[in-house]
Amino acid sequence: MKKISRTALSTVALLIAALVTITNAAEHVFPKEALPTASGYLRIKEKPGALMFYTYYEAIEPALQLSERPIVLWLQGGPGCSGLLGNLYELGPWRVAQDLRLHKNSAPWNRIFGLLFLDNPIGSGFSVAPTDQDIPSNQEEIAKDLYSALQAFYHLNPLFKSRPFFVTGESYAGKYVPSLAYYMLQKVEKGGSLRIDGAAIGNGLTHPVVQVQSHASVAYAVGLIDYQQKLYLESLQQEAVTLTTQHKWNDARIARNRALRWLGNTTALASLYDIRRTIPYNSFDNGTDYLGLFVNQRAVKEALNANPNVTWVDCSDAVDVRMREDIMKSTKCMVESILLKIPVLLYQGQFDLRDGVVSTEDWMRTLLWNDLADFWRAERKVWRVSNVQAGYVRSYSNLTHVVVARAGHFVPTDQNLHSQAMIESWVAKSLATSAVN
Repeated sequence: MKKISRTALSTVALLIAALVTITNAAEHVFPKEALPTASGYLRIKEKPGALMFYTYYEAIEPALQLSERPIVLWLQGGPGCSGLLGNLYELGPWRVAQDLRLHKNSAPWNRIFGLLFLDNPIGSGFSVAPTDQDIPSNQEEIAKDLYSALQAFYHLNPLFKSRPFFVTGESYAGKYVPSLAYYMLQKVEKGGSLRIDGAAIGNGLTHPVVQVQSHASVAYAVGLIDYQQKLYLESLQQEAVTLTTQHKWNDARIARNRALRWLGNTTALASLYDIRRTIPYNSFDNGTDYLGLFVNQRAVKEALNANPNVTWVDCSDAVDVRMREDIMKSTKCMVESILLKIPVLLYQGQFDLRDGVVSTEDWMRTLLWNDLADFWRAERKVWRVSNVQAGYVRSYSNLTHVVVARAGHFVPTDQNLHSQAMIESWVAKSLATSAVN
């Protein structure tokens, strides 16, 4: 055997020491116990070069064997916001704090479920759109891309196909969730192999032409504007409604934004997403955007199997531009369709002024669904978690509505334990029976 010189040994030792230092630094930023079960890219086969980024976490305290353990998909809103917002700021097992380190979430959604996050649409977060034209501009295209990504996910994990599957999300996912659920159910009818067992929307924008009309009455009721201001805001809202009914989609979007901007300026609220807050949620402007600083560390990108050369942003301007014509379009008809086949959960934080309780109840009342009258006749019950009042529940047939007390737009951020209890009991079909007066 050829002898290795002392100099060569010293060089090897230095290289090993450097590698250990780099590894320790990476583990300091992203400890091993915080790593996803799997993460990386899923190919969108219909779009060469298009990739959807995902992170997946298996259940921490599984109550069922793997084949029976539900998988919950979370879709972030925006349009164009990364699933890492939901993952590392809301409902994932770890959250980024002010010290730019990960800390355990005491009540994550993967306690007894598998939890899947996607950067959707492509072009969001770490997902890859070969060109801006490949970014979807409508809900049908979004559903097709998501379905393709799910096929790729199950191809990597064939044993997962038998597991119950629930589509969830918040805000603009008030469109993604019904569009994907509708598409999946159509595929099931044609012999498709991917199952879907329920759909849940938190603080969703689903039927904008009705929802845009709620802001004035809610703001007036809680004393944020006076009567004359209410009348003026109603005129701004009506402009958005008129343009929507004329299918002038971009003009309608601009009109809605004008109404929301006027409301924000007039009330001087820190955020329409939660009327209680003195600073907005996760904001670069006020120095609370710890997530962007954390994710853009090279060690974090490598730990997540993301492209280290991509600068991550929480919400994509390119996706926002592509989706502008979609903003004021409705997916209510898709909700009406899926209600006939699978359970649907609609939940809102009590203090969200943008996509909150009244906004949702108003469009729910327009549902074309045979059980709607019986749903509204059903008793609205007080919902408690460990003897603490957590909100209110009304449920009938396939529809459940929950108001989460002491929460704003980002319900899992504001009320992690109660949101965890909500999703777990809803999946188990025990949420309605657990609520009592």
